[in-house]
Amino acid sequence: MPSPRTSARAHLRDQRLDTFERFGRLDLGHGVNLYRHPRSKFIYADYRFGPNDRVRESTKTTDLAMAATVANRRRKALEARVKAGQPISLTGPSVGDILERRLEDLVRRLNAGERKLGPEISVIRRNFLPFWQRVPLADLGRQQFYAWERWRLEQSGKGTAIAPYRRGDRTVSVGRSLQPPSATTLRREKQYFVRAMAWASDRPTPLVSDEVVHELRHLPRPRETKKQRSAEDRRDAFSRAQVAALLAEFDRVEDAERTRVKKLGEGGRRKNYDRRLMALHVRLLLCSGMRPGAEILELTWDRIRQIRNEHGEDIVVIDPCGDGKTGPRIVNCDPEAVDVLSDLRALLIEFGFSTMGRAPLWPSRRSVVVRDMGTSFKSVLRRLGFQKTASSKALYVCRHTYLTERLRRGVTSDILAINCGTSVEMISRHYNHLRAEQIRGALRPADARNPLRLRNSSSSSTEVPKLEFDLSKQAVIVR
Repeated sequence: MPSPRTSARAHLRDQRLDTFERFGRLDLGHGVNLYRHPRSKFIYADYRFGPNDRVRESTKTTDLAMAATVANRRRKALEARVKAGQPISLTGPSVGDILERRLEDLVRRLNAGERKLGPEISVIRRNFLPFWQRVPLADLGRQQFYAWERWRLEQSGKGTAIAPYRRGDRTVSVGRSLQPPSATTLRREKQYFVRAMAWASDRPTPLVSDEVVHELRHLPRPRETKKQRSAEDRRDAFSRAQVAALLAEFDRVEDAERTRVKKLGEGGRRKNYDRRLMALHVRLLLCSGMRPGAEILELTWDRIRQIRNEHGEDIVVIDPCGDGKTGPRIVNCDPEAVDVLSDLRALLIEFGFSTMGRAPLWPSRRSVVVRDMGTSFKSVLRRLGFQKTASSKALYVCRHTYLTERLRRGVTSDILAINCGTSVEMISRHYNHLRAEQIRGALRPADARNPLRLRNSSSSSTEVPKLEFDLSKQAVIVR
C-alpha cells in the first residue's frame, strides 16, 4: 500500500523504476516492452503486433519516464500503420532519414550563428519525425501528407498532456495545454516540410525527385469563404478598459513591493524580479508596437536614445531595432516609454544589473536574457478574467493593441508600417474591420431638416399634417 504522502502516479512510477532496475525490462502493455541494450546507453523499445509484425528501436533517452512516453507515442503510430495495412518495418531509406539529415544541417547552421532557425528545428523534432520516421520514400506524396495533417490535428487536440523534462538530475512532469493548430500554423509547417524535401532534391545525389517536391508545394486546398478568411485575418486587441485594468494590476504589484520595503527595510528588497520585469516588458510593448520575441529581447541600452519631438514632448527612440521582415529600423515610442525605461533602470539597479552600453534590457538571473515572459503574462490575464482569445495570443496582443489604437486615432497606415516594420498591405488585411468604425464615425446622423426624411415618420416629433383637396382649384391644401 502506498503511503498517504505518495500519490498513486508516483507510486506506479517508483514500481516501474524498481522493476526496470532489477530485471532490465519493463512491460508497458499493448505489446510494448522497454529493455536495456547491451551496446547503447539509451533505453530501447520492443513493439509486437503479431507473429510477423515486430520492431525494435531506440527511444533516444536514458530516462525511464521519458522512454515510456516516447514508446507509447510510437506504439500509436505503428498501430495506425497496422490498421491501414501498411508494413511497420522498412527496407531502405524513409522520409524520416531525410528529415534527420536536414535537422543535422540546420543545427550546424544554428551553431554557426543563424539564430532564426530555432522554430524550424523545433517543428522537425516535435511534429515531423514522430510521424515520418517510418514512412518509406515510396509512400511520399499528396495522400500521405494529408494523413500527416490529420495526425497533426489528432495529436494536438484540445486537452492537457503531461510533458516530462529534465531539471538538473531530476525528471519533472508538468501539464501542457494542447490546442489544435491553426490553418496558419499548418501552412507554416508545410513550408518547412517542402523546404526540407527541396533541400534533399538539391543534393549531389538527389533523394527526392523534383516532381514530388512540386506536388507537395502545390497541394490543392479547399477554397476559403470570405467569412472564414476575414475571421482568420482579423487581429484581436485589448480594449481601453482592459489596458487600464492591466496597468492598474501592474501598479498594485509595485505598491505591494513598496509597502514591503517600507515595512521590512532593506530585507524587503530584491523580490519578485521576474513578475516586475514582465510588467515593464508589457508596458514597453504597448507604447512601442515592437514584436515580442527576439526583436525586443535582444535590445541593449546603447540603442536607447531620449529626444524631444516637435510638440515639446520627451520621447524614446530605439535605433536600430530588429532585423525582421523589413530589416533594422528606427522605432519612435510614445512619451510613456520614458517612464517605462526609468522604472526599468530602477529595477535593474536594485538587482545589481548594468544599465549602460551593451548590457541587455531584460537580463535573467539564471542566463543572459529572459526568454519567456508569456507564461507570467497569461497568468495575469487569467487573474483579470480577460477573454480567452486575448490570453491565447500572449504578448503579441500588445502589438495588435498598439496598431489598433493608432489606427483609431487617425494615424495613417504608411506611417505605422514604417514604425512597426511591416507593410501597408498587411495592416489593411489584418485591421480592415476598423474601417467600418471609421465610416460610422465619419457619417453624421441624419439631420431633422433633411428633405429626405418623411414628416410623418415614426421617429419625427412633428404632428402629421392634414391634407384636403380643393376640386375647384385643383390644388392640395395643407392644414
